[in-house]
Parts: sequence; structure tokens; C-alpha cells
Amino acid sequence: MRKVIGVDAGNSKTFALVAEEHGRVLGFGRAGPGNHQTVGPAQAAREVRRACLEALSKADIPGPVHTGVFGLAGADLPEDFALLEKVVQEIGVAERARVENDTLVALRAGTSRPWGVVVVCGAGFNAAGIAPNGRVLRLPGLGWISGDRGGGWSLAREAVRRVVRAWDGRGEETLLTNLVLKELGMNSVEQFISALYHRRIEDKKLLDLVPQIFEASFLGDAVAQEILIRLGEEAGITAGAVIRRLDLEGSDVEVVLAGGVFGGKGSLLLDTVAQVVHRTAPRAQVVRPGLPPVVGAVLLALEKSDVPVTTDIMREVEHSLPVEFGERPMAEEGPKDILARTGGSGSDREPGKG
Repeated sequence: MRKVIGVDAGNSKTFALVAEEHGRVLGFGRAGPGNHQTVGPAQAAREVRRACLEALSKADIPGPVHTGVFGLAGADLPEDFALLEKVVQEIGVAERARVENDTLVALRAGTSRPWGVVVVCGAGFNAAGIAPNGRVLRLPGLGWISGDRGGGWSLAREAVRRVVRAWDGRGEETLLTNLVLKELGMNSVEQFISALYHRRIEDKKLLDLVPQIFEASFLGDAVAQEILIRLGEEAGITAGAVIRRLDLEGSDVEVVLAGGVFGGKGSLLLDTVAQVVHRTAPRAQVVRPGLPPVVGAVLLALEKSDVPVTTDIMREVEHSLPVEFGERPMAEEGPKDILARTGGSGSDREPGKG
């Protein structure tokens, strides 16, 4: 019976799952950051190998499995793929190893079939799609360099901008001021500006401002609502562009909204995305994934092993997931999970600038 391995490696951790061809998960492994752009190729390779070996050990499999799909954050440009394909071959845990960008494993984790469109909004922002004929389209996901606008870093900067502009009179008052200052333990906007200028606030703490935008929006704050509407429009426009380029306008394409930011409080963001998507594809189904991206890597590995992924197989994978994943489905995750669950597609990582 064929065995496969699926890997999801991102900015904060790496997950690996070993499964057999009927979908039963046999082993799970976990390691540290696996994005070569942030920790370097050697460290990323060590973490991916560690997660894979742990999964194989728990599955009681001594040698390589038939097929492996490695969904890797940082697999953006051709030179990235050339490097990473060599790395996964050297790891040697699969006879047939395939590198994919992490957007594609997130897509497969959220669709009921092998094709569809995904927009990832975690620490960064990216999108991809697969047509029914197998044609793949993936945006570079390099932040502002590739024209992206969105993701946790972008939202955090916008929250800072709006708080400061409300303080100095250039912008309207907002509930974000008190929420942001409280979240960061600041007594005044002046103190906040000084802390940012001298880089006394860690990047992760700035990402913790994202839930405050959702909270203020839910409380009726017009500034926070404007931020989320703008993000929703950008996500919808991005999904629409992928849909058009794959000629899917008339289909019932599933548009997967992956990443913790899409799990924020309230429905304003998701409603906005759906409205914009439906201008391009009226029959599109806008969905949140119910499974973690590493499951998408397993499903892709099965398909690349010529195993049709049926409803029964998907159900078996879900039911045999290890307890480490907990009882909460991905669809219920919120913005504070964006580093834990997404590779941070996109590189817009300078919250104190721009």
C-alpha cells in the first residue's frame, strides 16, 4: 500500500503528516520555522527534515515513502524552486518529491475538488488558482514588490497610521486609539510613537494589533470598518484576477479564504470579499478551509500518486488527524493565529516603516 508525506513549512513552524493511500494518517511531525527566506536554507532544511523524520518514526516507516509534497513558504521565484527542489531531494524522505508554494497546499485543504482559487491573508498576502484542466496560476507574493496590499503586517501598519493621524488631527477619531494603546501597554500616543521609532516594540506585538481592528469594527468604528472593507475589496479583486486568468468566470469555482486574518471577529471582511468576487464570478462559492494546510499537502501527494481523492478519503484523513491539531477547525482560527498557521506568504515585514 502506497504511503505519502505532506509538509507545510512556514515562518513559525513546520508540520509533516504521513498517510496511506486510503487516507488514514499514520504519523505527525512538528519542527521550527521552515522558510528559507527568513531562517536560511540550511536551517530550513534541518527543520523540514526533523518534522518529516518524526512523522515517519511515529508511522513506524523506516525508509522513504512513495510520494511527498512539500508546501514551502518562500517558494516564490524560479530560483527559489531550484534551490528547494534540491533541498527536498537531499532530505530523502520520499521517492518522488514535489515542491509547491504554501498557497497551493492551503488551496487543496479548503476545496472539495482538485481545482479552485485561494487567497491567503496571514502575516502576508498571496493568491493562487488551479483550473479544472490542471493549469496553475500563482502570484509572486513578494509584498509591495509584487503589488500586494494586505496581510497582517499591512493591517498593523495601517492601524498605527490611523491612530497617529487621529491624534494629530489629520484623521478622524477612532476606537483603535484606546484599543491599540491598551494592547501594547502604552499610556499615550506620544509614548507609542517613541517606542516605535526606537524599535522597542517587537514585530509579533504589532501583529497583535490585528484583532483590535476587528474588535473596533465590530463595535461600529468607521475607521476600522474602512480598513477591513479595503482589505476585503483587495482580496476580492485579487481572487477575481485569478479567476479571469484561469477562465473560470462562469463556473462555480470555490474561492478559499485561508489564513488567520480571515477568521477575525464579525462578517464584514468576508462579506466584502464575497461581494467583490461575485462581480466577476456570480456562481463562485467563497469558503473558509476546515482543515490545516498540511492536509492539503497530503491530498496533493495522494493525487500525484494517481490516487483519486474521494469524499471517503478526505473524511478518513480528517478523522485520523492527531490530537496535536486540537478540536478547533481552521475555520475558527483568528488573527492571533496568523504566525502559527500561515507561512506568511508575502514579505511585507517592516511595520515601523512605510
